Amino acid sequence: MAQKARTWIFVFIAIVLFLPLTQKAFQYIHSAPLNGEYKVAPDLDFSWQQWFDGSYWAGKDKYINDNMGLRPDLIRLNNQVDFSLFGKIHSEWRLVGDNSCIFQDVYIRSYLGKDFSGYPYILEKVRKMKAIQDTLQKLGKSLIFVQSPCKAFFYPEYFPAEFKDSVKGISNFETYKRVADSMGVNQVDLNTWFVSMKKSSTELLYPKQGFHWSVYGAYLGADSVIKYIEHLRGIHMLHPVCTGIEHTTKARFKDDDITKTMNLIYPFVTETFSYPQLKYEGNNAAVKPNVIYVGDSFLFQWLENGVMDNTDSRWQIWYYNETLINKDIREEDKHLLGNYDEIGEIGKADCIIIMFTSRNLDNLGRNFIENTYNHYYPAK
Repeated sequence: MAQKARTWIFVFIAIVLFLPLTQKAFQYIHSAPLNGEYKVAPDLDFSWQQWFDGSYWAGKDKYINDNMGLRPDLIRLNNQVDFSLFGKIHSEWRLVGDNSCIFQDVYIRSYLGKDFSGYPYILEKVRKMKAIQDTLQKLGKSLIFVQSPCKAFFYPEYFPAEFKDSVKGISNFETYKRVADSMGVNQVDLNTWFVSMKKSSTELLYPKQGFHWSVYGAYLGADSVIKYIEHLRGIHMLHPVCTGIEHTTKARFKDDDITKTMNLIYPFVTETFSYPQLKYEGNNAAVKPNVIYVGDSFLFQWLENGVMDNTDSRWQIWYYNETLINKDIREEDKHLLGNYDEIGEIGKADCIIIMFTSRNLDNLGRNFIENTYNHYYPAK
Protein backbone atom coordinates (compact mmCIF):
# COMPACT_ATOMS: atom_id res chain seq x y z
CA MET A 1 0.00 0.00 0.00
CA ALA A 2 2.83 2.43 0.92
CA GLN A 3 4.61 1.65 -2.34
CA LYS A 4 1.42 2.35 -4.32
CA ALA A 5 0.92 5.67 -2.51
CA ARG A 6 4.49 6.74 -3.26
CA THR A 7 3.95 5.83 -6.91
CA TRP A 8 0.84 8.00 -7.16
CA ILE A 9 2.60 10.89 -5.43
CA PHE A 10 5.48 10.59 -7.89
CA VAL A 11 3.07 10.55 -10.84
CA PHE A 12 1.24 13.63 -9.49
CA ILE A 13 4.47 15.57 -9.01
CA ALA A 14 5.66 14.59 -12.48
CA ILE A 15 2.41 15.81 -14.03
CA VAL A 16 2.63 19.13 -12.15
CA LEU A 17 6.23 19.62 -13.27
CA PHE A 18 5.63 18.75 -16.91
CA LEU A 19 2.31 20.62 -17.33
CA PRO A 20 3.98 24.04 -17.93
CA LEU A 21 6.37 22.45 -20.44
CA THR A 22 3.63 20.72 -22.41
CA GLN A 23 1.43 23.84 -22.25
CA LYS A 24 4.27 25.92 -23.67
CA ALA A 25 4.73 23.43 -26.51
CA PHE A 26 1.11 22.63 -27.41
CA GLN A 27 -0.97 25.52 -26.00
CA TYR A 28 -3.90 23.22 -25.18
CA ILE A 29 -5.21 25.53 -22.42
CA HIS A 30 -6.11 29.17 -23.09
CA SER A 31 -4.66 31.31 -20.28
CA ALA A 32 -6.12 34.79 -19.90
CA PRO A 33 -3.37 37.43 -19.69
CA LEU A 34 -2.54 39.11 -16.41
CA ASN A 35 -3.92 42.57 -15.66
CA GLY A 36 -1.82 45.57 -14.76
CA GLU A 37 1.53 46.81 -15.99
CA TYR A 38 4.27 44.24 -16.27
CA LYS A 39 7.07 43.41 -18.69
CA VAL A 40 7.78 39.95 -20.10
CA ALA A 41 11.49 39.31 -20.62
CA PRO A 42 12.41 38.95 -24.31
CA ASP A 43 14.41 36.07 -25.73
CA LEU A 44 18.14 36.55 -26.23
CA ASP A 45 20.31 36.00 -29.29
CA PHE A 46 23.31 33.86 -28.47
CA SER A 47 26.73 35.51 -28.29
CA TRP A 48 30.03 34.16 -26.98
CA GLN A 49 30.66 37.33 -25.02
CA GLN A 50 27.37 36.99 -23.10
CA TRP A 51 28.05 33.29 -22.67
CA PHE A 52 31.38 33.86 -20.93
CA ASP A 53 30.35 36.88 -18.83
CA GLY A 54 27.26 35.00 -17.56
CA SER A 55 24.65 37.48 -18.82
CA TYR A 56 23.30 35.08 -21.44
CA TRP A 57 22.14 32.49 -18.94
CA ALA A 58 20.77 35.13 -16.56
CA GLY A 59 18.69 36.62 -19.37
CA LYS A 60 17.70 33.23 -20.74
CA ASP A 61 16.56 32.10 -17.29
CA LYS A 62 14.39 35.22 -16.99
CA TYR A 63 12.91 34.64 -20.45
CA ILE A 64 12.05 30.98 -19.69
CA ASN A 65 10.48 31.93 -16.35
CA ASP A 66 8.35 34.74 -17.83
CA ASN A 67 7.20 32.65 -20.80
CA MET A 68 6.54 29.29 -19.17
CA GLY A 69 3.20 27.61 -19.85
CA LEU A 70 0.31 28.35 -17.47
CA ARG A 71 2.31 31.18 -15.85
CA PRO A 72 -0.68 33.61 -15.62
CA ASP A 73 -2.85 30.87 -14.07
CA LEU A 74 -0.16 29.90 -11.56
CA ILE A 75 0.34 33.56 -10.58
CA ARG A 76 -3.40 33.98 -10.02
CA LEU A 77 -3.46 30.79 -7.93
CA ASN A 78 -0.52 32.02 -5.85
CA ASN A 79 -2.12 35.46 -5.40
CA GLN A 80 -5.44 33.92 -4.36
CA VAL A 81 -3.83 31.63 -1.78
CA ASP A 82 -1.76 34.47 -0.31
CA PHE A 83 -4.75 36.79 -0.13
CA SER A 84 -7.31 34.25 1.18
CA LEU A 85 -5.02 32.75 3.83
CA PHE A 86 -2.77 35.67 4.79
CA GLY A 87 -4.47 38.84 3.48
CA LYS A 88 -1.40 39.54 1.34
CA ILE A 89 -1.82 41.58 -1.87
CA HIS A 90 0.69 41.29 -4.71
CA SER A 91 0.08 44.77 -6.05
CA GLU A 92 1.69 48.13 -5.38
CA TRP A 93 0.27 50.42 -2.70
CA ARG A 94 -3.07 48.60 -2.38
CA LEU A 95 -4.62 48.52 1.09
CA VAL A 96 -7.68 46.57 2.18
CA GLY A 97 -9.97 48.60 4.43
CA ASP A 98 -13.21 47.79 6.21
CA ASN A 99 -16.22 46.45 4.33
CA SER A 100 -13.94 45.07 1.58
CA CYS A 101 -13.05 48.56 0.37
CA ILE A 102 -9.64 48.84 -1.31
CA PHE A 103 -7.57 52.02 -1.16
CA GLN A 104 -4.27 53.38 -2.35
CA ASP A 105 -2.28 54.94 0.46
CA VAL A 106 -1.48 58.08 -1.57
CA TYR A 107 -5.18 59.00 -1.71
CA ILE A 108 -5.58 58.53 2.02
CA ARG A 109 -2.48 60.64 2.66
CA SER A 110 -3.99 63.34 0.43
CA TYR A 111 -7.22 63.26 2.45
CA LEU A 112 -5.25 63.57 5.70
CA GLY A 113 -3.24 66.49 4.32
CA LYS A 114 0.09 64.68 4.38
CA ASP A 115 0.95 66.06 0.92
CA PHE A 116 -0.21 69.63 1.66
CA SER A 117 1.64 72.03 -0.64
CA GLY A 118 1.29 75.04 1.65
CA TYR A 119 -0.94 78.10 1.46
CA PRO A 120 1.57 80.42 -0.34
CA TYR A 121 2.14 77.82 -3.08
CA ILE A 122 -1.58 77.28 -3.66
CA LEU A 123 -2.30 81.02 -3.52
CA GLU A 124 0.27 81.68 -6.26
CA LYS A 125 -1.01 78.79 -8.38
CA VAL A 126 -4.61 80.04 -8.17
CA ARG A 127 -3.54 83.64 -8.85
CA LYS A 128 -1.95 82.54 -12.11
CA MET A 129 -4.97 80.40 -12.99
CA LYS A 130 -7.27 83.40 -12.45
CA ALA A 131 -5.05 85.61 -14.62
CA ILE A 132 -5.18 83.02 -17.42
CA GLN A 133 -8.96 82.77 -17.01
CA ASP A 134 -9.37 86.55 -17.32
CA THR A 135 -7.20 86.71 -20.43
CA LEU A 136 -8.99 83.82 -22.11
CA GLN A 137 -12.35 85.36 -21.26
CA LYS A 138 -11.36 88.51 -23.17
CA LEU A 139 -10.53 86.23 -26.09
CA GLY A 140 -13.99 84.62 -25.93
CA LYS A 141 -12.75 81.45 -24.25
CA SER A 142 -13.49 79.79 -20.92
CA LEU A 143 -11.17 78.23 -18.35
CA ILE A 144 -12.81 75.85 -15.86
CA PHE A 145 -11.22 74.17 -12.86
CA VAL A 146 -12.92 70.84 -12.02
CA GLN A 147 -12.17 68.96 -8.80
CA SER A 148 -13.08 65.34 -9.50
CA PRO A 149 -14.13 62.97 -6.69
CA CYS A 150 -11.66 61.16 -4.45
CA LYS A 151 -12.27 57.74 -2.91
CA ALA A 152 -10.65 58.69 0.41
CA PHE A 153 -13.09 61.57 0.84
CA PHE A 154 -15.99 59.33 -0.16
CA TYR A 155 -15.19 56.36 2.13
CA PRO A 156 -13.17 57.65 5.13
CA GLU A 157 -15.11 55.33 7.46
CA TYR A 158 -13.59 52.32 5.67
CA PHE A 159 -9.93 53.32 6.07
CA PRO A 160 -7.49 50.48 6.89
CA ALA A 161 -6.56 50.04 10.55
CA GLU A 162 -3.24 51.89 10.31
CA PHE A 163 -5.06 55.12 9.34
CA LYS A 164 -7.99 54.88 11.75
CA ASP A 165 -6.44 57.11 14.42
CA SER A 166 -4.69 59.52 12.05
CA VAL A 167 -5.40 63.20 12.64
CA LYS A 168 -6.74 64.97 9.57
CA GLY A 169 -4.84 68.12 8.65
CA ILE A 170 -5.39 70.81 6.04
CA SER A 171 -5.64 69.26 2.58
CA ASN A 172 -4.80 70.60 -0.86
CA PHE A 173 -8.39 69.97 -1.96
CA GLU A 174 -9.97 72.10 0.76
CA THR A 175 -7.44 74.91 0.32
CA TYR A 176 -7.77 75.01 -3.47
CA LYS A 177 -11.54 75.03 -3.15
CA ARG A 178 -11.54 77.95 -0.71
CA VAL A 179 -8.89 80.04 -2.47
CA ALA A 180 -10.31 79.44 -5.97
CA ASP A 181 -13.78 80.48 -4.79
CA SER A 182 -12.43 83.62 -3.10
CA MET A 183 -10.54 84.66 -6.26
CA GLY A 184 -13.45 84.02 -8.61
CA VAL A 185 -12.02 81.06 -10.50
CA ASN A 186 -14.59 79.12 -12.52
CA GLN A 187 -14.69 76.02 -10.31
CA VAL A 188 -16.82 72.85 -10.30
CA ASP A 189 -16.40 70.92 -7.05
CA LEU A 190 -17.57 67.40 -7.87
CA ASN A 191 -15.79 65.95 -4.82
CA THR A 192 -18.01 67.69 -2.24
CA TRP A 193 -21.09 67.06 -4.39
CA PHE A 194 -20.45 63.32 -4.54
CA VAL A 195 -19.98 63.08 -0.77
CA SER A 196 -23.27 64.93 -0.29
CA MET A 197 -25.08 62.38 -2.51
CA LYS A 198 -23.54 59.36 -0.80
CA LYS A 199 -26.50 58.47 1.42
CA SER A 200 -29.28 59.59 -0.90
CA SER A 201 -28.16 58.04 -4.19
CA THR A 202 -29.80 54.73 -5.08
CA GLU A 203 -27.08 54.05 -7.67
CA LEU A 204 -23.42 53.21 -7.07
CA LEU A 205 -21.34 56.38 -7.30
CA TYR A 206 -17.97 55.00 -6.25
CA PRO A 207 -17.08 51.28 -6.41
CA LYS A 208 -15.17 49.75 -3.51
CA GLN A 209 -12.93 47.86 -5.93
CA GLY A 210 -12.07 50.74 -8.25
CA PHE A 211 -9.70 53.70 -8.34
CA HIS A 212 -12.19 56.00 -10.04
CA TRP A 213 -15.79 57.10 -9.89
CA SER A 214 -18.27 54.59 -11.28
CA VAL A 215 -19.55 54.71 -14.83
CA TYR A 216 -22.82 56.09 -13.45
CA GLY A 217 -20.96 58.64 -11.34
CA ALA A 218 -18.93 59.75 -14.35
CA TYR A 219 -22.17 60.30 -16.27
CA LEU A 220 -23.49 62.57 -13.49
CA GLY A 221 -20.19 64.46 -13.42
CA ALA A 222 -20.23 64.98 -17.19
CA ASP A 223 -23.78 66.30 -17.14
CA SER A 224 -22.90 68.72 -14.34
CA VAL A 225 -19.85 70.09 -16.18
CA ILE A 226 -21.85 70.47 -19.41
CA LYS A 227 -24.47 72.52 -17.54
CA TYR A 228 -21.72 74.68 -16.07
CA ILE A 229 -20.27 75.34 -19.54
CA GLU A 230 -23.72 76.26 -20.82
CA HIS A 231 -24.25 78.74 -17.98
CA LEU A 232 -20.76 80.20 -18.31
CA ARG A 233 -20.86 80.66 -22.08
CA GLY A 234 -24.57 81.32 -22.52
CA ILE A 235 -25.05 78.41 -24.93
CA HIS A 236 -27.08 75.22 -25.18
CA MET A 237 -25.24 71.94 -25.65
CA LEU A 238 -26.19 68.34 -26.28
CA HIS A 239 -26.87 66.52 -23.02
CA PRO A 240 -26.39 62.87 -22.07
CA VAL A 241 -29.87 61.65 -21.14
CA CYS A 242 -30.29 58.42 -19.20
CA THR A 243 -33.06 56.32 -20.78
CA GLY A 244 -32.55 53.32 -18.52
CA ILE A 245 -30.12 51.70 -16.11
CA GLU A 246 -28.78 48.17 -16.26
CA HIS A 247 -27.89 46.70 -12.88
CA THR A 248 -25.34 43.91 -12.73
CA THR A 249 -22.71 42.45 -10.40
CA LYS A 250 -20.27 42.09 -13.30
CA ALA A 251 -18.00 45.13 -13.51
CA ARG A 252 -17.26 46.90 -16.79
CA PHE A 253 -14.77 49.52 -17.92
CA LYS A 254 -12.78 50.80 -14.91
CA ASP A 255 -15.27 49.93 -12.18
CA ASP A 256 -13.00 47.17 -10.83
CA ASP A 257 -9.63 48.44 -11.99
CA ILE A 258 -8.01 47.94 -8.57
CA THR A 259 -9.06 44.32 -8.11
CA LYS A 260 -8.17 43.52 -11.72
CA THR A 261 -4.55 44.36 -10.99
CA MET A 262 -4.64 42.05 -7.95
CA ASN A 263 -4.99 39.13 -10.42
CA LEU A 264 -7.14 36.90 -8.23
CA ILE A 265 -9.22 33.86 -9.24
CA TYR A 266 -12.41 34.78 -7.40
CA PRO A 267 -14.15 38.17 -7.25
CA PHE A 268 -12.88 40.21 -4.32
CA VAL A 269 -16.24 41.70 -3.34
CA THR A 270 -19.74 41.71 -4.82
CA GLU A 271 -21.25 45.07 -5.76
CA THR A 272 -24.26 46.07 -7.83
CA PHE A 273 -23.06 48.32 -10.62
CA SER A 274 -25.28 50.82 -12.45
CA TYR A 275 -24.76 51.22 -16.19
CA PRO A 276 -26.81 54.04 -17.74
CA GLN A 277 -28.14 53.73 -21.26
CA LEU A 278 -27.43 57.15 -22.74
CA LYS A 279 -28.68 59.15 -25.66
CA TYR A 280 -27.82 62.75 -26.47
CA GLU A 281 -30.57 65.32 -26.78
CA GLY A 282 -30.65 68.97 -27.74
CA ASN A 283 -32.39 71.45 -30.02
CA ASN A 284 -31.35 72.93 -33.34
CA ALA A 285 -29.43 75.67 -31.51
CA ALA A 286 -27.20 73.19 -29.69
CA VAL A 287 -23.52 74.13 -29.79
CA LYS A 288 -20.60 71.73 -29.77
CA PRO A 289 -17.58 73.56 -28.35
CA ASN A 290 -13.92 72.82 -29.05
CA VAL A 291 -12.57 71.60 -25.70
CA ILE A 292 -9.10 70.89 -24.29
CA TYR A 293 -9.01 68.72 -21.18
CA VAL A 294 -5.89 68.93 -19.02
CA GLY A 295 -6.17 66.24 -16.39
CA ASP A 296 -5.68 62.76 -15.02
CA SER A 297 -7.31 59.37 -15.57
CA PHE A 298 -10.72 60.49 -14.27
CA LEU A 299 -11.30 61.81 -17.78
CA PHE A 300 -11.14 58.34 -19.28
CA GLN A 301 -14.69 57.32 -18.33
CA TRP A 302 -15.97 60.26 -20.35
CA LEU A 303 -13.77 59.15 -23.21
CA GLU A 304 -14.86 55.49 -23.05
CA ASN A 305 -18.56 56.35 -22.70
CA GLY A 306 -18.53 58.64 -25.73
CA VAL A 307 -19.33 61.85 -23.85
CA MET A 308 -16.63 63.87 -25.61
CA ASP A 309 -17.40 62.46 -29.06
CA ASN A 310 -21.06 63.41 -28.70
CA THR A 311 -20.88 66.81 -26.98
CA ASP A 312 -17.70 68.40 -28.39
CA SER A 313 -16.98 69.43 -31.97
CA ARG A 314 -13.30 68.71 -31.32
CA TRP A 315 -11.63 67.49 -28.17
CA GLN A 316 -8.20 66.58 -26.93
CA ILE A 317 -6.86 65.34 -23.61
CA TRP A 318 -3.50 66.55 -22.35
CA TYR A 319 -2.97 63.68 -19.94
CA TYR A 320 -0.95 65.07 -17.02
CA ASN A 321 0.11 67.72 -19.54
CA GLU A 322 2.53 65.14 -20.93
CA THR A 323 0.63 62.86 -23.34
CA LEU A 324 -1.75 63.84 -26.14
CA ILE A 325 -4.98 61.88 -26.63
CA ASN A 326 -7.63 62.67 -29.24
CA LYS A 327 -9.89 60.88 -31.73
CA ASP A 328 -6.91 59.57 -33.65
CA ILE A 329 -4.35 59.17 -30.86
CA ARG A 330 -5.15 56.93 -27.89
CA GLU A 331 -3.42 56.58 -24.54
CA GLU A 332 -1.52 53.45 -25.56
CA ASP A 333 0.11 55.39 -28.43
CA LYS A 334 2.16 57.33 -25.86
CA HIS A 335 2.16 60.46 -28.03
CA LEU A 336 4.14 62.96 -25.93
CA LEU A 337 3.20 66.62 -26.23
CA GLY A 338 6.87 67.49 -26.68
CA ASN A 339 7.01 70.25 -29.31
CA TYR A 340 3.23 70.35 -29.66
CA ASP A 341 1.94 73.89 -30.18
CA GLU A 342 -0.09 74.10 -26.97
CA ILE A 343 -0.60 77.87 -27.14
CA GLY A 344 -1.77 77.58 -30.73
CA GLU A 345 -4.26 74.90 -29.75
CA ILE A 346 -5.54 77.05 -26.88
CA GLY A 347 -6.11 79.77 -29.45
CA LYS A 348 -8.41 77.45 -31.41
CA ALA A 349 -10.33 76.13 -28.39
CA ASP A 350 -13.53 77.40 -26.79
CA CYS A 351 -13.05 75.78 -23.38
CA ILE A 352 -10.03 74.63 -21.42
CA ILE A 353 -10.89 72.32 -18.54
CA ILE A 354 -8.31 71.59 -15.83
CA MET A 355 -9.54 68.49 -14.03
CA PHE A 356 -7.66 66.58 -11.34
CA THR A 357 -8.51 64.52 -8.27
CA SER A 358 -7.14 65.53 -4.86
CA ARG A 359 -4.19 63.13 -5.00
CA ASN A 360 -2.80 65.14 -7.95
CA LEU A 361 -3.29 68.62 -6.51
CA ASP A 362 0.23 68.71 -5.08
CA ASN A 363 1.28 69.79 -8.58
CA LEU A 364 -1.92 71.03 -10.17
CA GLY A 365 -1.77 71.17 -13.96
CA ARG A 366 1.70 69.62 -14.22
CA ASN A 367 3.22 72.96 -15.42
CA PHE A 368 0.30 73.77 -17.72
CA ILE A 369 -0.64 76.76 -15.56
CA GLU A 370 2.93 78.07 -15.37
CA ASN A 371 3.64 77.62 -19.08
CA THR A 372 0.39 79.30 -20.14
CA TYR A 373 0.80 82.13 -17.65
CA ASN A 374 4.36 82.81 -18.83
CA HIS A 375 3.09 83.06 -22.41
CA TYR A 376 0.37 85.61 -21.65
CA TYR A 377 2.40 87.50 -19.03
CA PRO A 378 6.04 87.25 -20.18
CA ALA A 379 7.12 90.43 -18.41
CA LYS A 380 6.08 89.01 -15.04
